[in-house]
Amino acid sequence: MRIVLIIVFAFISISVFSQDARPEVVCSCSEVHVVPFESLKTLKTGGKEYHIPIVFHVFDAHNPEQRLNYETAKKVIELLNRNFAAKNVLIAQVQEEFKHLLQDSKIIFHLAKKDPSGNSTNGITYHRQALPGDNPGSNLTLKKEVNWNMGSDYSGIQRYLQVWVTNNVNGSGNGTGWAYLPNTDEGGKMAGIVYNYKYLYGSSSDNVFTHEVGHYLGLSHVFGSSYDYCGDDGIDDTPETQCFTWECKKGDLCNDGLVNTENFMDYSGCTSMFTKGQVDYMHYWLEHDYRSNLWSESNLKFAGVYEDAYVGLQDELETALNVYPNPSNGIINISGIEGFRAELFDVLGNKVKDCTCSTMQYSIPGIYFLRITHKGHHITRKIFIKRS
Repeated sequence: MRIVLIIVFAFISISVFSQDARPEVVCSCSEVHVVPFESLKTLKTGGKEYHIPIVFHVFDAHNPEQRLNYETAKKVIELLNRNFAAKNVLIAQVQEEFKHLLQDSKIIFHLAKKDPSGNSTNGITYHRQALPGDNPGSNLTLKKEVNWNMGSDYSGIQRYLQVWVTNNVNGSGNGTGWAYLPNTDEGGKMAGIVYNYKYLYGSSSDNVFTHEVGHYLGLSHVFGSSYDYCGDDGIDDTPETQCFTWECKKGDLCNDGLVNTENFMDYSGCTSMFTKGQVDYMHYWLEHDYRSNLWSESNLKFAGVYEDAYVGLQDELETALNVYPNPSNGIINISGIEGFRAELFDVLGNKVKDCTCSTMQYSIPGIYFLRITHKGHHITRKIFIKRS
């Protein structure tokens, strides 16, 4: 059953984004923080993956364990990962005009396996307290009650994407959640998402959690800072949009242009995609100091998810990669994986060939080392090129 809001409340601070399950009445508006074009132009992520540990802190006065169990938390993460990999079940319904903008973000989420003290965890903590998260001003009580990030409130170190789960985020109990942008929480202990347990999984608003994670990673609403008129989020490939689009309206709604109501950062009931431009924005903030520690190798080991994120994949790549023939007469074939970079080095470490090809040609005889880079991982094979 869809929820109809009956309370109208004042707009929140420009540094925070919130969403209600069905915003016919309430539509938050916030300032848009535009990333300089030159910063995006020089951004080089090399196809790497960003792995992020998550912990859910669940609050309820009587039985927090019933609000979110481990099996449901795994489903929340599975859906989140499908959405960020451009594999939402509704993605086939994206308008043709936007399908070329679909992109796997290469951002992958994992339930934390270690707490800050190094103890085992399943990524969920439970607290028998009825603490609301109904506005940005009251979040300090909620977040200070349990916080796994390190340091002071607004200049701490990001260790986990923290989600404080409660049953009241807007005073009426119907709001889904809200989150700070990276440059307004300064990457400190207060960074994270306050969310209503009712909408984490199993409702028509399942994709709204992806929307809030998008804010946490630097995305504004596609309708920008607008309220009842067409607005823009500053990203080139997301068109101007008007709020109140829950009914999935399409067509010429703004300035005779198409509206991307399928975008996760819209207020829509049919969201299923991020655009290439939005992925670039998220990568920019992940490379920035505010979020860069989250996916570092040392932090993934700290949170206990490094093996899930990398070791298994490395073994898989080693098994899948096929380099032949060896010895070679000057033609080296590479198969078994896709989306890689191949570099050939001589015994002195000088790079003699570099390509993104499945067939590399290099005819000078000798011993070489072929380095394959795939999703941020490196695999090296010793190659002998014989005289033809």
